[in-house]
Amino acid sequence: MRIIHPDDRQTAAIVQAMHAVATAEGGIELLPVERDSIAAIQRHLLHRDPPIEPAGRALPADLATVLDDPVMRCQTVRILAMLPVIDKRVMPAKVRVVEDAAERLGVEDQGLAILRQAVKGQYRRLAFGLMMRSVAHYWSPTGKARLRDWLDMLRIGMPAIPGLYGFLTDRSLLARYEGLGGRPHDSFGYGIWRFYKDRGFPIPGEPKSFPEGWSKHEAYHVISEYETSLQGEMLNAAFSGGNTEVLCMDLLLLTLLQFQAGIQVMPGPCLTDELRPDAFFRAVARGMATSVDLLDGWDLWTVVDLPLDELRRRYHVPPLSPEERAWLAANKALLA
Repeated sequence: MRIIHPDDRQTAAIVQAMHAVATAEGGIELLPVERDSIAAIQRHLLHRDPPIEPAGRALPADLATVLDDPVMRCQTVRILAMLPVIDKRVMPAKVRVVEDAAERLGVEDQGLAILRQAVKGQYRRLAFGLMMRSVAHYWSPTGKARLRDWLDMLRIGMPAIPGLYGFLTDRSLLARYEGLGGRPHDSFGYGIWRFYKDRGFPIPGEPKSFPEGWSKHEAYHVISEYETSLQGEMLNAAFSGGNTEVLCMDLLLLTLLQFQAGIQVMPGPCLTDELRPDAFFRAVARGMATSVDLLDGWDLWTVVDLPLDELRRRYHVPPLSPEERAWLAANKALLA
């Protein structure tokens, strides 16, 4: 996502548009989690604290006039696209308001395509699209899903066959990652190695490991300081979605669908009511402020020797406040 700095008039229009979506233009009362989410979006994504109340609950008639910048228009539609999922129902009436706003603003975005599939209950199609894009940008180093990348998926799902497993070990890649354990203990490379070791995750090159490209996901954890607990994974997805243009709405909408709405889209945990709006949208904002997109040609190996604190400074990662650290620790979401 991109950082925007709306002026007072633009902020008022975006806030009214958010209320229009969440209430289906006045037809439905806001849930507490929706009200908290709109307030958190104002604080962290619109830089408005204290939050303001809307002038009405219909889409502003002058929305397209007030929001005249293409980047602000796109980011507004992305914000609006998250709101119908928060009530856990993905109601057609709310999605229609998002579609109306997008049409007025002349925006077509991946988030709209995902939302259309979700409101129709087309979760298999949604999952297939998410998987295709994830394999291309997370698993593959080329940005396109190759046959080799799909074969890697089959490898991970295979039962343990000792002789075959030895054949599947990529010894040179494994040695490269194991070598990170010899880096200085304050380095980013050592932090990655320790992340794998402390959690018992297979290191790239091992038979049951994810492809090396998936190490970008682990790098997000290390850089953002969000743990691999359920709440930590939700916040890491929020940080990642905020950081990247490549899979922005895939990451944000998938985690809201699967961790808030309780809709099983992809394999893995499926929960309801996991969203903590202030922490979630703060994580999105931290990812947005991070100046290097880890999914856009970033190479982990160019920075493995940098001290981790220095890497965060270079990338302009907003530090966690003592209060945030305390909350994250209490919720088992702070990286140990």
